[in-house]
Amino acid sequence: MDESLYQKIFEMASKENTTYADIRDEDSLYTSIEVIDGKVQSSSVGSEAGIGIRLLIDGAFGFAFGSKEHYKEVFNMALSAQKTSKKLSKDNVELAPVKTIKDNVVIKQKKPAQDVPFEEKMKLVLDADSMLRDEENKIKSTRTIYVDVLRRQTLATLEGTLIYEERPYTNFYMVPTARKGTETNQGLGRAGHVGGFELFDMVDIKKRAEETMIRTIKGLEAKKIKPGKYPVVFDGSINFLFAHEAAGHSAEADFLRAAGVLRGKLNKKLAPNFVNLVDDGTLEYVLSYKSRTFGFMHYDDEGVPVERTEIIKDGTLKTYLTDRTNATYFNLKPTGNCRAEYFSSIPIVRMRNTFLEASKGKDFSEDELLELVKNGALLKRGGGGQVDLIRGTFNFGVSEVFEIKNGEISDVRRATTLIGNTLETLGKLMGISNKMSDPSANTGFCGKSGQRAPTGTGGGWCAVKVMTIGG
Repeated sequence: MDESLYQKIFEMASKENTTYADIRDEDSLYTSIEVIDGKVQSSSVGSEAGIGIRLLIDGAFGFAFGSKEHYKEVFNMALSAQKTSKKLSKDNVELAPVKTIKDNVVIKQKKPAQDVPFEEKMKLVLDADSMLRDEENKIKSTRTIYVDVLRRQTLATLEGTLIYEERPYTNFYMVPTARKGTETNQGLGRAGHVGGFELFDMVDIKKRAEETMIRTIKGLEAKKIKPGKYPVVFDGSINFLFAHEAAGHSAEADFLRAAGVLRGKLNKKLAPNFVNLVDDGTLEYVLSYKSRTFGFMHYDDEGVPVERTEIIKDGTLKTYLTDRTNATYFNLKPTGNCRAEYFSSIPIVRMRNTFLEASKGKDFSEDELLELVKNGALLKRGGGGQVDLIRGTFNFGVSEVFEIKNGEISDVRRATTLIGNTLETLGKLMGISNKMSDPSANTGFCGKSGQRAPTGTGGGWCAVKVMTIGG
């Protein structure tokens, strides 16, 4: 913390009739290693340091960033940006009131990644990459990525909030590609958590790499599933994928000011009574697993305490995900969803841990969900895709497909696509299991407005009456 510097900036802000100002002072450490086909493609170790200043004057924000040594220039750039914003914007920004907070939060690493020799990290990546390849050479290419980040940030506001937080991330990403003739199948394996290098004491990364390789080859050799409409069960990763990409982004209040499939639907029934859509920044651990969830935190980047936000409660849309600005616009409370990637990024509405959950006492076991579907498809390990948040349509990649016959898992099928509509899917949910999947295998970096934010986590299995499966 550099409280004397923050006070100087706030004194400058007061002279400009500033109604609100915040400073994010960051000095973060990172390591990144990428290996492709057994060869090091890139590696870096470094730090990102500087300040970001936001000024709210006459209902318009200005933002700028730079080095602490040149804080006066950064302040003047923020002031200039505010004047331009005031000329161009018709909005009159008002912030929802929040309590001022003074806190010092350090999320512990049992084995600090910053103390682990670079050579040890490199060996881990190279060894895992080698485990992605098979003796018969069915895997034709591999890509393995390791990243650790120690985010160290102080947030100071003109209102009196002063929060220092250290939040460590460690993440591992494996992508093998199998090929036979003109046919290819790409696999995906992940391991990550909020924490340090102890992740690899919790997760056998070589075993996870080998399992990823085996799944990739089996997917290549499997027959395609016939395209069409099926009753489906999807696993925890696709629960997370749908909840985040299709439903969660649709509930972000900054987007909904202009358009969106959930605009104007507050307090409307969207799903059966047992359905809840949750975004939970307080969820640190999932039952039966030791790794922290990837969306766990204490405060957002406006100093608002994070919470368990029930976007949809018992089938009814109860709130949007908000920052202080959009909470006022929609007459909602701040939900602690304002996040920025770095000090150089302006804070925007972002998710944390997002998943579908059944109401208490109304969840199903995985076997019961298979029985509900009876004959259809089990979809596992969701990948990327496309979402139209205005129309509410989506198209997701699915790495693993199994036929369901007479309520039991049957033959494996080739990777496919899952096509649907957000509101239709919510309305056709038949059951949800609250047995959440391994959070270390369900980590992601969500992209929005040119920024990336760590998000998770895997939910439970879900059954849907009918969805469209591609080829």
